[in-house]
Amino acid sequence: MQRFSHAAAELWDKVRGSLFYVPALFIFAGLGLARLLTWVDATYDLSELPVVLRSPIIVSTAGGARALLGTTAGALITVAGIVFSVTVVSVQLASSQFSPRVLRGFLRDPFKQNVIGFVVGTFSYSLATLAVTRAEFDDGFIRSEIAQRRLAVTVALALGILAILAIVAFIDQSARSMQVSELVRRISDETIGRIERLHPEKADHRRLEDEQPLPSGSGHTVPAAQDGWVQRIVVADLLGALPPGGVARLDTRVGAFVAQQLPLVTVWPAPDDPEPMAQRLQAAVALGRTRSIREDASFGIRQLVDIALRALSPGINDPTTANEVLVHLAGITREILLRELPPRVHVGDEGRRLYLPHNLDRADYVRGAFTEIRVAAVGQPSVLRTLVRVMAGLDALLAAQGLEARAQPLRREAQLVLDALADTSLLEEDVERIKQMAEALASPDD
Repeated sequence: MQRFSHAAAELWDKVRGSLFYVPALFIFAGLGLARLLTWVDATYDLSELPVVLRSPIIVSTAGGARALLGTTAGALITVAGIVFSVTVVSVQLASSQFSPRVLRGFLRDPFKQNVIGFVVGTFSYSLATLAVTRAEFDDGFIRSEIAQRRLAVTVALALGILAILAIVAFIDQSARSMQVSELVRRISDETIGRIERLHPEKADHRRLEDEQPLPSGSGHTVPAAQDGWVQRIVVADLLGALPPGGVARLDTRVGAFVAQQLPLVTVWPAPDDPEPMAQRLQAAVALGRTRSIREDASFGIRQLVDIALRALSPGINDPTTANEVLVHLAGITREILLRELPPRVHVGDEGRRLYLPHNLDRADYVRGAFTEIRVAAVGQPSVLRTLVRVMAGLDALLAAQGLEARAQPLRREAQLVLDALADTSLLEEDVERIKQMAEALASPDD
């Protein structure tokens, strides 16, 4: 059941991150709608409908209907090419200006997928309706060209107008989504949402770690069956694969890359028949082709840090963007520091134990959020001030919650800022302003 659930979640994640599946559904829907409405036109006399219902329906000959449908289909497929071009340009700009890792957000945007799908679906509808709209023939000559009420043509006209409006909205939305503030906000909101789902327990829920050490000896190593990014770890399945009294150590974590045949799990004692157990252990660690934020909140932090580093690079030199990233990283780090993270030791029934030594702790999250930006911002006084101010705010929040011990990684980062200021080319006034803020954080009053 767990494997099926992960497979379904991975498939859904793939569908959400593709520009193929949703437009394909629209195409089939357009073909089906064309078949239905042309059948209605051929089966029923729409002129007998009440005036209120039949007045909006277009009265057209077969030739007029074909002209309208052909124009609609031709215009839409041309505009669809423009839409695809705008999408490709947006992806290229995002990749070069921000980070290749933010591309998934552009591709997963439901609005973009639905607009592209609506345009190609309307094209498919018009083309399918055009194929079955014809005049009646008798011995090679047109026998009748009678004007009729054509529901299918009316719908094609309405869909064509709506498609144009959707394209205008698409271009507007694409332009706004390229703004760095919008991009950073979207990544931040998604990451905080994942943290709330993955770590729902607040700070008043305390877990006691199992202090029992790992068994001595090298143990039995289970290698990875394939290359891939660790997308999910099913703790219950890992424990269930162990014999009574068995101990396992997971040699990776969610968000890490595992190469084929490298250690995945180490088990004590070595089993008599390792193959069945190895298969169950490998199945409990789900690997994928790409890194996913679904079970890995640190991937959201990684994307934001990449944007800040690109902004601080000499070729771009945009400290304002780095400052904006830092204030959003503060919100993500706040959630991490105030919540209880999963334990690194899980105890099952019949003496089974699972160790997860590579799981990220709060210090890892703090370093992941601030260390690289701190190093890159040595020559940017405004960014250093924002960094120290953000960490000082988090420190004050933890103190108010009675969680001062969790602020130690923040104070360590502040001390590293002070160390960096000792060998910098910044003006003395800038250095002193940053020092005052960093010293207050690195050495709080007892």
